[in-house]
Amino acid sequence: MTLYTGVITHTQPSVATATSTVILAANNQRRYLAIQNRTGANIMLNFNNGTLTGIAPTSTNIGAVLANGGQFTFTDPFCPAGAVTVYHTAGSTINTICVLEGQ
Repeated sequence: MTLYTGVITHTQPSVATATSTVILAANNQRRYLAIQNRTGANIMLNFNNGTLTGIAPTSTNIGAVLANGGQFTFTDPFCPAGAVTVYHTAGSTINTICVLEGQ
């Protein structure tokens, strides 16, 4: 794994229940990406600006499920450049998804 030594931006986006929400814009300069699910439920993520309709992957609902407490980490050259969307189904609006992005 490549060691990332650049500047990190930290955000905690708000995501409404049962709504596909863009939490990070597309960025061709992205070299590091970490997303941590600090919610009380599973969420689904799409890394190519996809519109999500639930947290069960299907042929039209394409993404990866991230369990509560789980984390995805990507570094260059395997860092997605597309917009990141998220979907959750339980509870009210959440803002406990931690996003770290480096360029």
